[in-house]
Amino acid sequence: MPAKIKPSNKVYNRDARGKMLKTFVWKHYTPASTSTEELKKIYTEDKFRRKKNIIKRELLKRNETI
Repeated sequence: MPAKIKPSNKVYNRDARGKMLKTFVWKHYTPASTSTEELKKIYTEDKFRRKKNIIKRELLKRNETI
């Protein structure tokens, strides 16, 4: 599995009325599935110091300036 920015979450499916069902899907927070704006915001925060190199590589892959 690729590196993650945040821990994974369970996202429960909902029916047409908005009621939660018993089925769920996993939401993984990988750098590739995160928007560029959010990656830039996370890169400037202090609480993600360990993940800065992962985020920097993803931004460089997208040809974005830091």
